[in-house]
Amino acid sequence: MNNHAIHSQAIITVGNELMGDDGVGPAIYRALSRYNLPDTIQLIDGGTGGMSILHMLRGYEHVIIVDCGDFGGSPGEIALFTPDDVVSLKSQTYSLHDVDLITLLEISKRLGEIPDTVHIIAIQPRRIAFNCPLSPEVAAAVPGAVACVLALIQ
Repeated sequence: MNNHAIHSQAIITVGNELMGDDGVGPAIYRALSRYNLPDTIQLIDGGTGGMSILHMLRGYEHVIIVDCGDFGGSPGEIALFTPDDVVSLKSQTYSLHDVDLITLLEISKRLGEIPDTVHIIAIQPRRIAFNCPLSPEVAAAVPGAVACVLALIQ
């Protein structure tokens, strides 16, 4: 059975735990996995993102994507966006492994597969560096980001 047939919403967390604050997505995934989410919602660990996210979007009415993102805020600040609110800062993509989230959403739209509603929850990182834990500010933002996700699915 296709999981999309029973799930109308997906929460996709993205990030790399080995890269400092980029690990906030997996931290939020673990926090959300402790909740008894409605049967209509699928919680997905999107890993490090890339083109695989394109296929994760297909078939859902509503998708919430959670990731760290530099939007010029203070470390640990949480921002809620829609794809229309965000502009890709990449001027050129050199490979399919170097595709940012907004470009993926644009591709999904061109393919006619984009969900009706997409929300992006971004957490402003302090540091993204190899083999570092989450910064204190970003670790402290996890409960707030979880609350934001839960508010969007209510």
